[in-house]
Amino acid sequence: MTQFLIKGFRVNALLTILSRVTGFIRDIFLAFFLGAGIVSDIFFISSKLPNLFRRITAEGAMTSSFLPIYSKLLHQDKSDNAQKFSAIICFFLVIFLTFLVILFEIFMPFFIKIIAPGIINHEKLFNDIVTLSRFTIIFLPFISMTAFFGAMLNASGRFFYFAFTPIIFNLIIIISCFYINEALKIKSLPLAVAMPISGFIQLCFIFYFVKKFDLITKSFFKISNFKKNNYKKFKNNISDTLKRFFPAVLTGGVFQINILVDTILATFVGFGAVSFLYYSDRIIQLPLGIIGISLGTVLLSSISHPAVVNNNKKISDQLIIAIKISLYFAIPSMVTLIFFSEFIISSLFERGSFTLQSTKSVALALSMYSLGLPFVMIIKCFQSVFIATGKINKILYISVLQLIINFTLSIILMKYLSHGGIALATSISTILSFIIYSFYILKQQKLNFISLNSKNCKSEENILFYFIKILVLSFFMIFILYLFQNVTDFNSGIIYLSVFAIIGILFYTLITYITKQIPNELFSKLKL
Repeated sequence: MTQFLIKGFRVNALLTILSRVTGFIRDIFLAFFLGAGIVSDIFFISSKLPNLFRRITAEGAMTSSFLPIYSKLLHQDKSDNAQKFSAIICFFLVIFLTFLVILFEIFMPFFIKIIAPGIINHEKLFNDIVTLSRFTIIFLPFISMTAFFGAMLNASGRFFYFAFTPIIFNLIIIISCFYINEALKIKSLPLAVAMPISGFIQLCFIFYFVKKFDLITKSFFKISNFKKNNYKKFKNNISDTLKRFFPAVLTGGVFQINILVDTILATFVGFGAVSFLYYSDRIIQLPLGIIGISLGTVLLSSISHPAVVNNNKKISDQLIIAIKISLYFAIPSMVTLIFFSEFIISSLFERGSFTLQSTKSVALALSMYSLGLPFVMIIKCFQSVFIATGKINKILYISVLQLIINFTLSIILMKYLSHGGIALATSISTILSFIIYSFYILKQQKLNFISLNSKNCKSEENILFYFIKILVLSFFMIFILYLFQNVTDFNSGIIYLSVFAIIGILFYTLITYITKQIPNELFSKLKL
C-alpha cells in the first residue's frame, strides 16, 4: 500500500500544482479588476457560505464518513454492493443539499449578519452581499456532489479526475472577470454567477468518469436500491456512515468556523481586511494544497484500505513517510514566505486596483500565516489516521479547543497587529493543536518509531534531526536568494518572481540531493 500512497500523492500533487497555478492567475485577475477593498470584500464574503458548507458537508463530513465504508465494500466485495450503498448515500445527500440551499435562499440576510457582523450598519454593502450570496450558494449542491463522486474515484485509486476539477473552476472565474465593468450595479456580479456555472460543469466532468470506470452503472439508478429490504441489507454500513458523519459535521463545522472567525473579526478591523486575509491565504494554499491536502487525501484512501486500517505498523510506516514529505516541502516554503512576503505579493498582485498599501497589508498577514504552515500540513496527515480508524471525536475535541484559542488570541492580537494579529492567532492555535494531535497519535501507537529503521530517518530522534537539517538548508537557500536579489536589478513582476522561484527550487533540490535529505520515497520505484 506504500505504492498506492506515493503514486496517489504524485498525481494529486501534480494536479494541485496546476490548480494552484491557475488559481494564482485567477487571483491576479481578481486583484486587477477588484483590488483589495470594499468591492473585493463584497465578493469574498458572498462566496464564504457555499465554500464553508461545501467543506463541512461534502469534502469534510461526507468524504470522511463515506469513503472508508465505500472503500471497504469496493475492495472486499466483487458484487455491486458498493454501488448500491453509494446510491443510498447519494440519495440522502441530494435531499440534504436541496433542503440546505432552500433554507439559505430564504434566510440569507440572517446568515450574512452572522458571518459579516461588521457591515450590518452599511445598508447598501449589506444588500449587495445578500444579492450575490443568493447566486453563489447555488454552487454548493453542484460542488458537493462533485466531491461525493470524487471520493468514489479516489477510493478506486483514480486520483487524477477529482484533482483536476478545481482547474475548471479557476478557468470559469477567469473568463467571468472579462464581464466585470463599472456599469454593473454590483461590480462582482459576473463572478457570483460564474460560481454555480463552474460547479455544474465540474459535476458533469466528474460524473462522466465515474460512469466510464463502471463505478456507476444502470443498477445505481434502480428504484429497488431504495426499497426497505435494501436498507436492511446495508443497515450496518449506513449506521457506520452516520456514526462517522455527525461527529465529522461537528468537526468540520468547528474547523471551518475557525476559519470563518478570521473573516468575522476582519469585518470589525475595517474595509479591506477581509481581502487582505483572502489574498494571503491564497498564497498559503499553494504549498498547503500541493503537499498537505494532497497527502491527507491520499493517506485517507490508503489507510482506509482493509489491508492497512487495522495494522498499526503499516499505518505508522505510511504516516512517517507523509511527515518526512511534509517537512521537506513545508520548511522551505515557510521561511521563503516569511522573508520575501512583500516581494511575492507585490510581484503577483500589485497592478490595476491593487495598491502598494494593499501589498504591505497582505504581506503582513502572509508572514503571520506562514508560521503555522508545517504544522497544519502534518495535522492533515494526523487527521486522516483518525478518520480512517473511525475516531473522529478526537478531531472534534481538538478542533473545539483550537477554535477557542484562536478566537481568544485573535481578540487580543488584533488590537496590536490589526488583521495581522488575526493571522498570527491562527498560526499559534495550529501549533498548539499539532502538539495535542502528536500526543494522541503516539499514545494510540499509530506512529511507532521504535520498530523502524533508524538509518532511513524514521526514528523519533532522526525525524527531529531531519527537521533541523531541512531548516538549516532552507536558510542556506534564503541566503542565496538574497544574493540573487542583490546582484540583479531587483524589480517586482511575475517574470522576475518566476526566475526567483526557479532558482530557489533548483538550489534547494540540489543542496538536499547532495546532502541526501530528499525523501527517497518521492522518486524511488516502490513495491507493495
